[in-house]
Amino acid sequence: MGVESSGGPDGHSSRTTARPAAPRRVSRLVDIAEAVGVHVSTVSRVLNGDPAQSIRPEIYERILDTARQQGYRPNALARALKRRRTGAFAFVVPLLRNPIWARLQRGALQRARERGYVVMIMEEPTEDPRPPGDYCYLVEESRADGLLLATSLRVPDHGSGVSGPPHVYVNRRGPDRGNDVIMDEPGAVRRACAARGLSLAVRHAAPTEDGGWDATTRMLRRGPRPTVCGVGSLNQVFGVMAALRDAGVDVPGEMSVVSFDEDECLAYLEVPVTSVSMPLPELGVAAVDALITRVEGASAGDVVVREPMKLLKRGSVAPPP
Repeated sequence: MGVESSGGPDGHSSRTTARPAAPRRVSRLVDIAEAVGVHVSTVSRVLNGDPAQSIRPEIYERILDTARQQGYRPNALARALKRRRTGAFAFVVPLLRNPIWARLQRGALQRARERGYVVMIMEEPTEDPRPPGDYCYLVEESRADGLLLATSLRVPDHGSGVSGPPHVYVNRRGPDRGNDVIMDEPGAVRRACAARGLSLAVRHAAPTEDGGWDATTRMLRRGPRPTVCGVGSLNQVFGVMAALRDAGVDVPGEMSVVSFDEDECLAYLEVPVTSVSMPLPELGVAAVDALITRVEGASAGDVVVREPMKLLKRGSVAPPP
């Protein structure tokens, strides 16, 4: 340990500098192989995700555990050149300030890290959603291996065709079947209404505060007034509540309000809003797994994530009048 002092016995200052800590030795494949007792090629196949490997499960787990303990980090550039991949995905989202997307992204980022990928986030508005083909440059310029798309909807001219890059639609139904990773929210609501003998009307609006305001004011003008309003976007909730307040509609006395999805801020509104907590982190995990399947050229189809779902009761719901 270094010591610094002044005013020595002879009246002169003295100084002893600290010795820098020795740099930590970088773990290599051969180090892991020696620790586990296998050939280095076996370690290489496991850590590079070789699908052709035939290794006993206990050896497979020991290699992964040893690599983690030794802090092994593969040479990303060398691996990318060998596998002809970048090890990166582009995640295109419509509204970064929406906390719901942050929860979904968290699940996707964690899963991507577990599987050896990184994710870059891009924001694109939904007013003019771009088809997968518009992002081909990311793959052609070796910036990304595939796309996680949370913006494009079922726009007829957005069919991916054979030239589009590997992609999945996240929390969206795209124009082509087989690339959707979704939650069945509409189906769940319809089944719940049918079981209780309730009629259901669906209104589409922009996933913003203005979208919630506009949809609610149109709903109130058309009549008859419903007894409950389910809101699909967290941002829309604020517009819905403002429109009901402006129209003098009491919540929950005259109309109940339920939010799909959950965020802590809903508990601090003037009328705390009941919500359904959706499996957004799990949706992000499933989206990354589905995209890796497509990048690796395996057959794939639509994925529906249904659990876990939880109702959080607050003050915005009351029995129907």
